[in-house]
Amino acid sequence: MDSFDSALIMLCSALFFSLLLERLLEILKALYDFFEVRLGYQSYWNRTAQRLSEQLDGLRQAGRVQAEVSKAVNDYLRTDYPGLEGVEALSAATLRSLTIKAVSKILAIILGILLALLLGINLFALIEQLNSQIGGAVYDGYFSSRYIPGWLGECLTGIAIGLGSGPLHKIIEALEKSRKNRTDKGA
Repeated sequence: MDSFDSALIMLCSALFFSLLLERLLEILKALYDFFEVRLGYQSYWNRTAQRLSEQLDGLRQAGRVQAEVSKAVNDYLRTDYPGLEGVEALSAATLRSLTIKAVSKILAIILGILLALLLGINLFALIEQLNSQIGGAVYDGYFSSRYIPGWLGECLTGIAIGLGSGPLHKIIEALEKSRKNRTDKGA
């Protein structure tokens, strides 16, 4: 198997692992939802929302909440409760949803980095290898693996894998577009 085929296989494996991590996290979230309902942990989110609401009220009264913190707090607040128009309330469901999303993304990124490091998947080196095989010359672009150490390229690839297949596709497209723009300018 030539190096073009091996680079293409490694690139496809990055996409495969990205999809695999997405599905694995969906299964874990479904299991978490099941056990949360089965064990009656719904009240945990209500208590957590109440505690967070009290802390935020204390910060607001002290005048220490800045504009950026207020924007972040608005993600947790809901104003669409029936019969309570205009009343801001901290939503336990929103708190739960945002917490689970954050934890699952962090877990996916950690698993993606581990996979990329263990399997030696480096998008920068793979795309450079594919481009050199297609173009016949060594690619000397900004995203060249000569400018990015192998471990850093693998970590960035792991982050891309952990973010999911959609962002990974966008990263690959951006790398390809950058290569094409540079070769068009050089021609």
